[in-house]
Amino acid sequence: MIVGFALLTLALAGEHDAAAPAPVAVSLGTGIPEGTPKKIEVAAGADINAAIAGLPAGSTIQLLPGEHRGPVLIDRPLTLLGPARIVGPGQGSVVVVGAPDVTIRNLEITGSGLDATAGDAGVVVGADRARIEEVRIVHTFLGVDLRRSNHSIIRGCTIEGREDGPIGTHGDGIRLWESDHNEIVGNHLEHVRDMVAWYSEHNSFTDNVVEGSRYGAHLMHAEGTHLERNRFIDDVVGIFVMYSRDVVITNNLVLGADGAAGMGIGVKESDALTVTHNRLLASTLGIYIDSAPNRPDSFALFTDNLIAYDHMGLRFNGVRAGARFEGNNLHENHIQVAVSGGGQAGAATFTGNRWSDYTGYDLDGNGVGDLPYAPRSLARSVVDRRPAAAFFDGTPAAMLLDLLAAAFPMWSPPPMFTDDAPRMGLLEHG
Repeated sequence: MIVGFALLTLALAGEHDAAAPAPVAVSLGTGIPEGTPKKIEVAAGADINAAIAGLPAGSTIQLLPGEHRGPVLIDRPLTLLGPARIVGPGQGSVVVVGAPDVTIRNLEITGSGLDATAGDAGVVVGADRARIEEVRIVHTFLGVDLRRSNHSIIRGCTIEGREDGPIGTHGDGIRLWESDHNEIVGNHLEHVRDMVAWYSEHNSFTDNVVEGSRYGAHLMHAEGTHLERNRFIDDVVGIFVMYSRDVVITNNLVLGADGAAGMGIGVKESDALTVTHNRLLASTLGIYIDSAPNRPDSFALFTDNLIAYDHMGLRFNGVRAGARFEGNNLHENHIQVAVSGGGQAGAATFTGNRWSDYTGYDLDGNGVGDLPYAPRSLARSVVDRRPAAAFFDGTPAAMLLDLLAAAFPMWSPPPMFTDDAPRMGLLEHG
């Protein structure tokens, strides 16, 4: 499992250092007719681009039911409505938006190319204030791709990736590249690679569902991102944050992030993080922390999270002061906390958490244990220092090591950390 986390981090670092995607290949229209915006209907099989060319800015095109040919190139502000289906020729992107103030609603889109270098997509947007709403995108490479698009909205869309081949070869369901102040709301993604925001700031992801994919949400250089009430089910990783700051992750569910590299939430070299009221369940690892906070004057706050039925609750790779865990409920995880390479997690602050393996008591009945929670395990310290020994994890040999350490305190390792105010009973988590 430790090897899996390391390989995953290395793969991500290489992938996300790739060159920027190509600019959107639609320039603003020249010779746009002047006059009052119009509303027209376009029958199935008719030329949508020819219809666009004859319209003033701000017009509306109603695509009549049936199959329409792509690609569609939008070079002026307008609204494109269904219900209808747009089918691309199997190369390039299907709908390309190069003008601001474009709305696309109630369509099904399919038939893009599969060129990762070109970034073939169902919908690619290279302008501000786009609205992509209630669109179903099926079996394209990328789903919706925002490239330097600001103040746009992607709402209520369904994006279905291919089910064949390794998940890492699929395209991203929603991608933001150098795109700020966008709202990603109420979308359902399935069998895509990732939902990502790279070099993009102050975006919000709310009420989305990502299933059977690689990364539910992946942030890189994504200052000010807000993730709330999303559900990540049976993905390899729920949420991963890299090189970002001022990120808020709240009220999300991650369920079933399993496999060697599975994790609920991962953070790497990031600052000013608030991770609160999330449910991280039945995964390989609940939370992975690698050098967070990254700056000595910053913080990473983890409060009121339910971390339950995971193989491991928390894993640290580089423990920093400024990491604080308060009011979390770590329930029935096979291993509650581990530190890569051994050592202690004492630089982090733990207070008021509930630990299901706490064996202390509460004589005064104030809901706080009278003894600190101070976990120590000789077997765990051996595995953390020598990962190959994980083969013996949970075996009678490992249990014997811990029994010997308890019987002979001189063999017992120091506590990994101390929670001086462990909570008793069940904590409420919605």
